[in-house]
Amino acid sequence: MPENRVENTLRAASKKGHATEDSHSIDRILIATDGSPGSLAAAEEGVRLAKLLGADVTFVAVAHAPPSALGGLHYRRARSKNLGAMQTALAKTTPYAEERHVRYESELLEGSPAKAVLELARSLDVDLIVVGSRGLGAVRAALLGSVSSEIVHHADRPVLVARPAEQESKNRSSRFAV
Repeated sequence: MPENRVENTLRAASKKGHATEDSHSIDRILIATDGSPGSLAAAEEGVRLAKLLGADVTFVAVAHAPPSALGGLHYRRARSKNLGAMQTALAKTTPYAEERHVRYESELLEGSPAKAVLELARSLDVDLIVVGSRGLGAVRAALLGSVSSEIVHHADRPVLVARPAEQESKNRSSRFAV
């Protein structure tokens, strides 16, 4: 779907007082990040849409909990490293909102990324989830799993998957998957 068509559809759905039974306003967007190029594309697209629609943004990064079998010191180090990496990921995304004067908040969670994103989306009652694609391809994604794929398949609200520019140039199909 061309970019301007997506924008027009979202803009029409978000107009206050013009919602139909099939649409509602988009007031809050959840953007998941892990610091990867795909998640930075998601931050850029999500903030761009938030600015266009007058929506607020919540950035979320989810640190994998290390295996408890690591034991005491090793567990604490691994946990600290994972949380630090996700704090850095959040720090990379917030300038997108600041530069565009979009209201935002950030959440740092721990656990299974897809599950945590979906639970946060429900608890905040967001209107749209934006995630990035890592471009694993069908076979690698099936073997390794894909957070964005899991979110798309289990979400109870719309999900937009953004691809980084270099991946987009390799794959000329639509940039969006809703």
